[in-house]
Amino acid sequence: MAYNVFGNPITDETLKGMPEYADKQIERLDRAHVALNMKNAAEKDFNARTYVEKLKEQYGDGVSTLCLVYNATGDTISYANKKDWYGHIGKAPYPPLIANGQWGAFLHVKTAGASSGSTAAVVYQGLNHVSNECDWMLSWSNPWDRTSSDNKVYTDIQVADNFETQWTLIYGFLARGQAYMKKTWHGCVSIMSTGSDNSPIVEAILTLENA
Repeated sequence: MAYNVFGNPITDETLKGMPEYADKQIERLDRAHVALNMKNAAEKDFNARTYVEKLKEQYGDGVSTLCLVYNATGDTISYANKKDWYGHIGKAPYPPLIANGQWGAFLHVKTAGASSGSTAAVVYQGLNHVSNECDWMLSWSNPWDRTSSDNKVYTDIQVADNFETQWTLIYGFLARGQAYMKKTWHGCVSIMSTGSDNSPIVEAILTLENA
């Protein structure tokens, strides 16, 4: 397990220990439902946030984005791609795998010496409710000069490996984004939000419809 993921994976075995699932055939949607309900269990959300806040403390002053990604899709999601428009990943890498029921945490920072902020995207690949591969794309804009533009997020979900040729289009959508967005596509759901300071928490929840 990577050092920047938090919480015990929620698996079939987890659900079998619950009375309501003891005699039930467990499906992906069931695992997603339990993961969503246990988003804050055992202080895993607190531990993830504390970790990324320590990364920020080590990084010091300067524009940065404290990113938290929660997986409630029913299965493990895997890192697939990223795009840096401004800035770069900090000390901790993008978590390569985030199990169902886990938080992933990382810090994205501005480029040293540049009058630019932290604006980037990351893509995680997983499965929808009928086992089709899907990509969840999470993007954020945290500008260096916030007098003319506040922080924004933009999220999308598509078939696997489809975002690589769309970064210019995505950047345009992000530029017109808001502080909160929810996207639903083919049974998949992505919810993103951002704070409004120069080192905000950006939170993303990846799940399934009807979870």
